[in-house]
Amino acid sequence: MPLLEINNLVTTFHTPAGRVPAVDGVSLSIERGKTLGLVGESGCGKSVTAMSILRLVAAPGVIEAGEILLRDASGGVLNLVTLPEPRLREVRGGRIGMIFQEPMTSLNPVFTIGDQIAEAVLLHRDVSRAEARGRALEMLELVRMADPKRRLDEYPHQLSGGMRQRVVIAMALACEPDLIIADEPTTALDVTIQAQILDLLADLRERLGTAILLITHDLGVVAETCDDVAVMYAGRIVEQAPAAALFAKPRHPYTIGLLAARPDRGSRAGQKAGRAGENAGHATARLRTIPGMVPAPQHFPAGCRFHPRCAFARLPECAGAMPELREVATGHFVRCPYADALGEPRRSDSALEGIA
Repeated sequence: MPLLEINNLVTTFHTPAGRVPAVDGVSLSIERGKTLGLVGESGCGKSVTAMSILRLVAAPGVIEAGEILLRDASGGVLNLVTLPEPRLREVRGGRIGMIFQEPMTSLNPVFTIGDQIAEAVLLHRDVSRAEARGRALEMLELVRMADPKRRLDEYPHQLSGGMRQRVVIAMALACEPDLIIADEPTTALDVTIQAQILDLLADLRERLGTAILLITHDLGVVAETCDDVAVMYAGRIVEQAPAAALFAKPRHPYTIGLLAARPDRGSRAGQKAGRAGENAGHATARLRTIPGMVPAPQHFPAGCRFHPRCAFARLPECAGAMPELREVATGHFVRCPYADALGEPRRSDSALEGIA
């Protein structure tokens, strides 16, 4: 049985403009010790899905439907959607740790690093303050913080971005959770520090057996670190598969477009762009894009939500009923009825042209 199982989650925001379904019927599962990558464009609902797991969605957001099941080693199950708030506080930071996008917004500027990590330990473990501080030092050493003893008494503003991210990871891991939710953990970091943070997460997963939900828009990171991938568009999962299968043969037009947009010289699109740059006498390569924008939640189109941007769209069929997520190969699910027979792109203005 999976460690975490999300079934038909619906999270909406009730605004003066009306009901906004940011997450609309999402189902996911994560096994112990595995990493699931959740990818998609900005605004597709990735972060709202993550915040919904711990019921951290701020008003006017509300979870309207669905269940989020968290299992323990003995087979016990908690539904986080209906769990009373006192019990949920035990889960937050205890069984599920959260790494937020920007560490400066999740660290308190008036408390030292040591106090903030120790606080997480004191909340979930029956230990003394001295023991909690010792645990804080142990965690800073675990995340390979330079000069960890000195950092215990420093404040967030005294640390670099990479150091602050290590502190956030240390806080998330302090109580040895079953699951880490990492929401864009490397977005604000330079490439060298990104690689170090990703290596650290992979090493901790191997050593501690922690499952990871990695939310990102970086497909290169997903390819290197994830066991399974779920692709999200306009509040719904449009494709889910083992990482190797998805990168070898993407089935949904949106996933095909995302992969084609990578500035990767190893891909067909990257090779074409690279040759174009060389022929022009410089190294600049034109990046492929998917036309249009993710629609606003209050204006989702009828039928397949990707069809206005899809190079393979068949009208009026694709603008009719919402397609179901169906299994097209073992463990490979796609929300497109034509995934097995897309054929050639039907629109010449699309970034997908020539890669079908």
